[in-house]
Amino acid sequence: MAYGVGSARANKWTMAVYAAAAVIWTGRKMSEYRSSDHVSATVTPLEESPTLDLFGGQLQPGNVIELSVAKSDVQRLIGMIDFMRYGEIVAGGILILVGIFFAYRFFDNVIKETPFSVGASIDLVVVAACLVLYPVITGGLRVMSTNAIQAALETTEVTDTARSFGSVWLALIVALVLQFVYAVLRQGSKLARDADGLV
Repeated sequence: MAYGVGSARANKWTMAVYAAAAVIWTGRKMSEYRSSDHVSATVTPLEESPTLDLFGGQLQPGNVIELSVAKSDVQRLIGMIDFMRYGEIVAGGILILVGIFFAYRFFDNVIKETPFSVGASIDLVVVAACLVLYPVITGGLRVMSTNAIQAALETTEVTDTARSFGSVWLALIVALVLQFVYAVLRQGSKLARDADGLV
């Protein structure tokens, strides 16, 4: 059908809206970072490090601290920090757009009643890959930029980058669900081919 909620036309426009929102979100994040005088870093003190006074607070072992550091305080490494932070935003935006494109293709195959095609299976695998890669790539770039901030502040001997695996676990869970759907589609594809052979 050409019109309606489950139509190819509705799918195309919905995905176009999602893609536009992703581009706007990416542009806004880049603009916010460019216009900000500060850069944030989430760090945790090393286990045996002494209590350290830093920016009006104290770094103590066991704490996870969100630092907001003036860019002028990390001037000697600001080029590297900027490159990593912009890279984090751009890479995240690209992965979202790729995921949206392949999700659009998958939904289009379902609407066209070909959900068991090889193309639909590939589309689903790419969407799952984007979900897993998003926290890995953006998180990796964030860690590198945070390490550069610590190096500029000369706190690498007492602090380490705080690592959060919450988003990684969520992405892995969603990817596992998609893997299950992929397995169902592959089995459905096999059954469809067998049924065609019997007719």
